[in-house]
Amino acid sequence: MPSKIFLMSGHTSSGNLKKLDKRAVSEAENKNVLVLHMSSDDSKKLAVKKKFFNEYFRKAGAEQVDFLERDDTRNPEEYFQKAGLLYLPGENTKTLIGNIKQKGLDLFISSFPGIISGNSAGAYALCPDYIKLREDSIEIVPAMGIVDFWVKAHYDPKNEFFNSTLSILSQQGKEIYGLQDPAAIIVSKEGAKREIIGNVWRFSKGKRERMG
Repeated sequence: MPSKIFLMSGHTSSGNLKKLDKRAVSEAENKNVLVLHMSSDDSKKLAVKKKFFNEYFRKAGAEQVDFLERDDTRNPEEYFQKAGLLYLPGENTKTLIGNIKQKGLDLFISSFPGIISGNSAGAYALCPDYIKLREDSIEIVPAMGIVDFWVKAHYDPKNEFFNSTLSILSQQGKEIYGLQDPAAIIVSKEGAKREIIGNVWRFSKGKRERMG
């Protein structure tokens, strides 16, 4: 079980998650960051993001930044073993979840003893399912279940489709948190404590409650 899990919603390129990412690095037992760099199949986009994340996490205090990619043939175990912080980035959630499961990395993630941080797609991947809401459509994509609740990243509290759909899903036993950028839920070991940062709403048993 990870020592702590950060589920975040925001845009790293805008800098609105810098404080949270610095905190995650500072609280890690060691300052080696491992990025699961597989949330896109666009090689050009991945190359740009790789350079960005290397500089971004070094400025956040990382001593080393490693990347595991979809076509990586290296043994992932040694990279997980030396990492203090595991980072799951945003982009395409279904691609990220699919690549993680195809490479069998979900087993390494669930047993990772350090800190795990996921933003947007990365946060969705850590939930039991990815609740994909687009205008008037909904799709439920099985994820990893590292945490026992669900999140809606980039949540708009004025979006009636979001609110009505999340309320209905919460009546079916799902506890869902809407994260309005920038926001986060930080889960301590074994889920004993949840820290709310930013504007967050909880949907439970058909009702919405503002948490922060």
